[in-house]
Amino acid sequence: MNMYLVFIDESGQPGGFDEEKGELIKNSSKYFTLAGFMIDADKILEIENSLRDIKLKYNLNPLHEVKWYTTYSKLGLNFNQYKNMKMDIIKIISKYPNSVIGIVIDKEHAYKNKEYVKNHNDLYAVALHLLMERIWMETSKKNNKERQIPVMVLADSRKNDNNNKLDKELQIAYLRAKNMGTYFIKFPNFCESLVFVNSDYYAGIQLSDFCAGAIHKKFENNDEEFFNVLLPAIRTHHNEIYGAGIKLY
Repeated sequence: MNMYLVFIDESGQPGGFDEEKGELIKNSSKYFTLAGFMIDADKILEIENSLRDIKLKYNLNPLHEVKWYTTYSKLGLNFNQYKNMKMDIIKIISKYPNSVIGIVIDKEHAYKNKEYVKNHNDLYAVALHLLMERIWMETSKKNNKERQIPVMVLADSRKNDNNNKLDKELQIAYLRAKNMGTYFIKFPNFCESLVFVNSDYYAGIQLSDFCAGAIHKKFENNDEEFFNVLLPAIRTHHNEIYGAGIKLY
């Protein structure tokens, strides 16, 4: 193993809280979910080929991104085809044990009760920090005293955002987490910066989007259908996913 790649994506909105009323804005998601899909670098071609095969199976362009929230009509599928395609993609991920981590934040609770969550940037930064902690816990098992396995974190670039402002804010959150660590955990094997990529060309980013979607759907909509298929891939500790692979905040 030469390097661990971690692809991250989110579901729900980190913002949407009305400070004056002390409640979430109407139609804002109750939860914000940040998910990570971890894989050995030497497995990257394997997941790319698997995702490509599924796109071809449903007559989709293998060079075009498929996102969790893309409508079935936009993909040219009927509802059953669309659902089966999503299940097939989740099944790819389920083949990799301890590869998925999801941070699920109750936004109203976070904004009301945590003094250091004052805006959506703070909330995203908290989610990223908690995600990095669990990435370190998993990858540290594979390290040895002679050599630490490097971890590279990759995120989908907000390429349409003015001046990539969100990219810059997320990069700052990553650098702060890497440099500060926690009281118990440091991140010496994490690469110096977060890497932003175009999700059109990265199977790992597309799969992390499906991880975030399946996890978010369970908590936001109380719908476990996709989550239960994803379950074999969610990180465990002593056979327990909560706290280890799924962190509720």
